[in-house]
Amino acid sequence: MEKPALQTQPSTLPFFDTAHAFNLLRGIHELRAERKFFDVTLCAEGREFHCHRTVLAAASTYFRAMFAGTLRESVMDRVVLHEVSAELLGLLVDFCYTGRVTVTQDNVDLLLKTADLFQFPSVKEACCAFLEQRLDVSNCLEIQDFAEAYACRELAASARRFVLKNIMELAKGTDFERLPWKRLLEFISDDDLCVDKEETVYQIAVRWVKADLQRRLHYWPELLQQVRLPFVRRFFLLAHVESDPLVYLSPTCLRMVNEARSFQSCEYDRYDRPCHRMRPRPSTGLAEILVVVGGCDQDCDELVTVDCYNPQTGQWRYLAEFPDHLGGGYSIAALGNDMYVTGGSDGSRLYDGVWRYKSSVNEWTEVSPMLKAREYHSSCVLKGQLYVVASDSTERYDHALDCWEALPAMLHPMDNCSTTTCNGRLYAIGCLTGEDTMAIQSYDTDTNRWIMVKCGQLPPWSFTPKTVTLSGLIYFVRDDSAEVDVYNPQKNEWDKISPMTQVHVGGSVAALGGKLYVSGGYDNTFELSDVVEAYDPTTRTWSLAGRLPQPTFWHGSVSIFRQFMPLVSTCCGSRGSCVKSASIDVT
Repeated sequence: MEKPALQTQPSTLPFFDTAHAFNLLRGIHELRAERKFFDVTLCAEGREFHCHRTVLAAASTYFRAMFAGTLRESVMDRVVLHEVSAELLGLLVDFCYTGRVTVTQDNVDLLLKTADLFQFPSVKEACCAFLEQRLDVSNCLEIQDFAEAYACRELAASARRFVLKNIMELAKGTDFERLPWKRLLEFISDDDLCVDKEETVYQIAVRWVKADLQRRLHYWPELLQQVRLPFVRRFFLLAHVESDPLVYLSPTCLRMVNEARSFQSCEYDRYDRPCHRMRPRPSTGLAEILVVVGGCDQDCDELVTVDCYNPQTGQWRYLAEFPDHLGGGYSIAALGNDMYVTGGSDGSRLYDGVWRYKSSVNEWTEVSPMLKAREYHSSCVLKGQLYVVASDSTERYDHALDCWEALPAMLHPMDNCSTTTCNGRLYAIGCLTGEDTMAIQSYDTDTNRWIMVKCGQLPPWSFTPKTVTLSGLIYFVRDDSAEVDVYNPQKNEWDKISPMTQVHVGGSVAALGGKLYVSGGYDNTFELSDVVEAYDPTTRTWSLAGRLPQPTFWHGSVSIFRQFMPLVSTCCGSRGSCVKSASIDVT
């Protein structure tokens, strides 16, 4: 007969007392109250504090080094501390036994310094939290300096953010005039400076310089470099900036004024020559946006929608719809903050019409038609004028005169070419008509002539790549693969960047904020995509930037600046706290 199986019991029982730490701390506190087992006495300003070495060493790395090492204090029964007041030493000793300390307006500065010296990080953090809660325009500059001096990074960052948000109110006080110039430079160079308009930054910088003109005059050109003059209104630029002796007596400052004028007249190529001064501050409500025009949806239905994407908010918004039938084969280009749509066809008739989107009023208007109706052409902007390039002809549009001018055609016709501008020249890339050969041709505005670009062996493109220029480099985005080629016209050198995260067959390319944006088209699985990815030349990496409102192909995309409701509209309240509002299109 078999023995019955015995039920086995576990041989161990893990147990954890959640109240142990609290009870241990309470017990140590009771031993102190009963004056039991003291083995060291701390002295400061004639007062004595009887303690347990183990407790001090466990609470502070300073005391651990003192008592657990080879220092002479490790064997002393009485240790005199000269760097601390008796009151503050008492607070820290009490904290060792209770985990509690009271931070007040009267003791916070010295308590933070003492906690930093004796290495009580949690007490130091408590002091930082106390100071952060009491930030206001009267103390934020002092607190930032204090926090940096004692390596309180979070407090310093909070104080800095407070200063940036309340700079307009701060600039009214006399303390602001005593700012060190490097600190002022740090503030006005920050994108997050909270101002209603860029003119305010100029006025702040001028006021600081004129507060001690003789000693500060040599700082002025470097300060002015941080003012986003291209976004200062033309009237202000003429009436207050150019007329100021600080500016017109300085060749460096005059160059920056000329740069701003060139930008405002659409002659400055912000893609080819990006600069921090071409980057508006979010608080002013002005943002560089990606605009997507037309295209086709999943059912191959043509779209007339115009959508804009703000990378700062990650939001899409509708702009005024295109008022006519877009058709196919049209081209889109940005001239300043306006967009121009040229040509196209409805399948049976070619268009010569040109539509202009005026961003300031959010409306489309028709301008003078091209000299020749055309489809599947390319357009780009060079030195403030719009160029249209087709296989058999080239023409140029002057927006100030609203007229077109015929230019010499390319030396060799190229079908369905792509164009861009770089270093003051126009480049056209395409397949030579009647041949299976890709070529690059360049137009020089000074000589009014086209030339073939001798750039060595071109990459093995099966189709004409889409082109865009960033910082003196031409990027060629392939339509049938994720590879991207780069050409440096000045060095006459070819290179590659890391491939895109996916293929964008029939997608669109644009430059925005110093990055390359590729959107839509068919992906590797032949599915219509809504992906928008961006390439950052500084990190040489691609990342997902957003998604189109709907999967789209054969659309056009450009970037312009447009006014929105500021992310931070006002700075108010007793402590000058900033009120945030949604980004709303003012039109």
